[in-house]
Formats: sequence, structure tokens, C-alpha cells
Amino acid sequence: MLKTGMDGHFPYAVWEEYVMRMLSAEECTPMEEHLLVCPACQDLLAEADEYIEIAKTALTRMTHGGSDQPVVKDSRTRRRLSKGAAAASRGY
Repeated sequence: MLKTGMDGHFPYAVWEEYVMRMLSAEECTPMEEHLLVCPACQDLLAEADEYIEIAKTALTRMTHGGSDQPVVKDSRTRRRLSKGAAAASRGY
């Protein structure tokens, strides 16, 4: 069973696993219930979802000889997503 942090929220890395469908239905249930009442985790989930989609796009470009253009053109979005990736690597 997944555990929340000391603050009662699920860590960013767990939301990434949720987005990538790496969790069992049993593990997803408490997360989905928490989402109904927690705007902060709704935001984390949206960021994780965006990050995963951008990573998939970048990987597709790399493996299929895609464009040299950046996947994320907006520097503010790149900074926000890189902060999320850094937090995930620390286990938040």
C-alpha cells in the first residue's frame, strides 16, 4: 500500500507512476480519492502528466530522427518542469 508523506500528500514520484499506469488498481484508489479533495495534488498530477507527455514526445523524436526544435518552447514551462523532475529525483 502506498503511503503519503508527513504532509498527507502523495509524493511527486508516485504521481508519475500513476500517470505511467505503473500502479495497481488497489494503489490507485486512495490516490484518486485524495485527488477529489486536494487541489495541490491535482496540480502535481497535472505537472506529472505534462512532464510524461513531453518526455514521450522527446523520445519519439529521438528514436525517429525528429525535429531539432525543442519539445517545450516556453522557457517558463521548461523551468517549471525541470523543477518537478528535480523534486521527483529527491523523492517528493
